[in-house]
Amino acid sequence: MIDTNVLVSALVFKDSRHLPLRQAWQAGRVIPLLSIKTYRELKRVLGYEMFKLSDDQIAEGIAHLGPFMEWVTIDDAAIVSLPKCSDRDDQKFLNAALCGRADALLTYDRALLKLRKRVPFAVTKPETWSEQLYATNGSQMPV
Repeated sequence: MIDTNVLVSALVFKDSRHLPLRQAWQAGRVIPLLSIKTYRELKRVLGYEMFKLSDDQIAEGIAHLGPFMEWVTIDDAAIVSLPKCSDRDDQKFLNAALCGRADALLTYDRALLKLRKRVPFAVTKPETWSEQLYATNGSQMPV
């Protein structure tokens, strides 16, 4: 599971420090996960005026992700086991990571990082995770 800020950086900024993440999903080493709620947030954030993206550029950015991503259906019974995030708006990432059986949730968000010892998947910064990815010798990892 990739939180919105990391995903936007990988999609929008060509010289992004998250370009290796984008390359990893395009090479099939990573399977980005999206739920309806995380997709809606991604689309909303890409529309922020600060990015100055046209509707066509937003569609193109999402299209770079589309062929490689996997949709996650949220199982309401399963997510009751998750701790509650102090930032209620970030709970959707925990829910999608659990229901998508993610190996990791990639984020810089402090509220999510604080929960890393209380969830059944890694919650880590993208750089830390990238080091682990390249140590796996090419196996796929859902994030």
